[in-house]
Amino acid sequence: MERTFRFIDLFAGIGGMRLAFERNGYECVFSSEWDKHAREMYELNHNEVPAGDITQISAADIPDHEVLLAGFPCQPFSISGKKEGFADTRGTLFFDVLRIAEEKKPEVLVLENVKHLIHHDNGRTLQVIIRSLMQLGYKVSWKLLNGKDFGLPQNRERIIIVASKIIEFEFDLLSYKEPVILEDFLETDAEFEFLDPTEYTLIPEGYVKKQASGLIFVGYRNKKIRVAGVREGTEHLSRVHKQPNRIYSAKGTHPTLPSQETSGRYFIYHNNRVRKLTLKECYSIMGFPSDFKLTEPIGECYKRVGNSVCVPMIEEIARQVKLQILSREDKKVVKTHYDILEEAYQFAQQNSLEDLNLNPEDIELLTGIVEQSEKRKGVYSVLVTSLAHKILNPHQDIRLHQSNMEGGYSGRTVDTKYVTPFLKSVGFPAMKESGWLTRSLEQNSPYDKDFPGKITPVILKEFFLEILDKVETFSEDPLAYLQALFILSLQEQGTREVTIINPIEKESNIPIRTIMSYLIEHFNTNNYSKVAGASRLPVIALYSVYQCMIDELKRFNGKSLRPLGSHNSADMRSGAVGDIEIEDTATGEIYEAVEVKHGIFIDSIMINDAFAKFSNTSIQRYYILSSVGIEGSEKDAVSSLVDKIEDEHGCQVIPNGLIHTLNYYLRLIEDTDKFLEYYVENLSKDETIKKEHKNYWNKMFE
Repeated sequence: MERTFRFIDLFAGIGGMRLAFERNGYECVFSSEWDKHAREMYELNHNEVPAGDITQISAADIPDHEVLLAGFPCQPFSISGKKEGFADTRGTLFFDVLRIAEEKKPEVLVLENVKHLIHHDNGRTLQVIIRSLMQLGYKVSWKLLNGKDFGLPQNRERIIIVASKIIEFEFDLLSYKEPVILEDFLETDAEFEFLDPTEYTLIPEGYVKKQASGLIFVGYRNKKIRVAGVREGTEHLSRVHKQPNRIYSAKGTHPTLPSQETSGRYFIYHNNRVRKLTLKECYSIMGFPSDFKLTEPIGECYKRVGNSVCVPMIEEIARQVKLQILSREDKKVVKTHYDILEEAYQFAQQNSLEDLNLNPEDIELLTGIVEQSEKRKGVYSVLVTSLAHKILNPHQDIRLHQSNMEGGYSGRTVDTKYVTPFLKSVGFPAMKESGWLTRSLEQNSPYDKDFPGKITPVILKEFFLEILDKVETFSEDPLAYLQALFILSLQEQGTREVTIINPIEKESNIPIRTIMSYLIEHFNTNNYSKVAGASRLPVIALYSVYQCMIDELKRFNGKSLRPLGSHNSADMRSGAVGDIEIEDTATGEIYEAVEVKHGIFIDSIMINDAFAKFSNTSIQRYYILSSVGIEGSEKDAVSSLVDKIEDEHGCQVIPNGLIHTLNYYLRLIEDTDKFLEYYVENLSKDETIKKEHKNYWNKMFE
């Protein structure tokens, strides 16, 4: 008789994940959901009233189970700078997932979240999640999956994280389905809400194209569209229309159903008419059964389905979890590269070089690598990858770093999947994706003494190749090398951390003019203004002012300041609207944003670029602040463009001088000492700020 595996359903919503697992023969033994309407629908469909607020429930009171399910909210973690993983999650709802897993020790965790989790807090949130689960003894894998690949006509991307006690889950073994179209999921007889033909425009047939996502954009409601910066003859393109105004063909897929909308905002083109999806159709394209019961109010039902999961996608995860992990006869724990790295890191935290059996020459080689690691991150991550792979695969010649080499392996794959994310999570030097993307290291030649790559300085290349040669030719211990590398990296990390002086410790109630003189000198000191990270300083200053204003000004009641994101990637790529973002706490939507330009004049192109970032949001104010102001010849064009954007969108775009704005904001707040406390704290924990900038701040107060 096949064993029945038990699961718990946390942050359960209306039970989409429960449906998927029960269809695969699992048994639900506990559920938790705090939203009143979701609890009512859950009870109606699953004959069970979920427990309430999970933060108030003792883990010991939860029944034993093999699988923990959680579609947990994405929250910013504390930025302690200590990279403590589990400890960093305190105060968030993910911490409750961890404390339950620590107490009940389920064999598998299946976690679901929005696509943005990958980029949240510059990717740090995801890495803290992975590392926290690793600390509890889990093997963690994740992948971005799309509902359209599992038999649903909806382009809905979600990140799925699977953590297992014994083996890493293989997403490549999932069974995918051929694309389907929305038309096959529509009702034939219902009370449809049609648009009058005067209310919309269909684009010319020659311009209609099916996107890779399966979406077919065919028209738009006759609402205001973006015209600023749009070339003549391209007004039909979807990017100039706000998402709620776009119309998609029923012959393709549907966009992601949103959780924010309470009226089913998207319109479809079907049988030569334009109408809204019905509520029943919304549930159908999420994979809910036709007899799934709904409760009033209707607006909440739209919200509930937009916040749920694609049931067939989770069904396939449930099926593979049982096949790959729970039904596996061999329960032997299989180590991953991440395990090797974590164990070496833990060793490095508790030991010194004297605890390793390494000779002075070995120490000199590894020290040379670490000393150059900030400037040559590629060499550092490739060496870490090579050593970790050798530990896990003792018979592999790690100099053969590409799978197309005879007897080789894909070092880049190992780096991208395990090493670079790990290095980022502990604050060690790391490339954006992989060290193998460095041109001098990606060459199709073994890492032997004849390697032709132009690694500079030459001595670094010699050190790098010598270490690999020692491991392969003289059978030196790769684990000792990796442990030593991490010990040296921790030491180097310590030297980079500078304790920043707070001037109010010497003098309280410093005048605003004095504070401004400190800031201006810090932003523009001749020696360090060209050092990487200098442009970050004004952003930190403004962010610190906003921290004060959020607490003090009535205009920001009900608003919250989003965590300061990375300064290493463009806003368009990271998904951010600006350098600083204020959101409406109730809705999570952007209320106000600030973009900071250090040493760059504001012009009309900059205004257009800003509009492209916020055009699909409900933002009310957008500040563009430059340390050098508006380009003289562009003042009229900038002013005209600002007026147009306000007329079309409603957002006030405010271009202004950076220093002038800082000075004005400081006069608005009551406690300027608090501003300095925030500025010093933010300088201390921001990883973009170099020690030169921290040291110069200190020098001003010696």
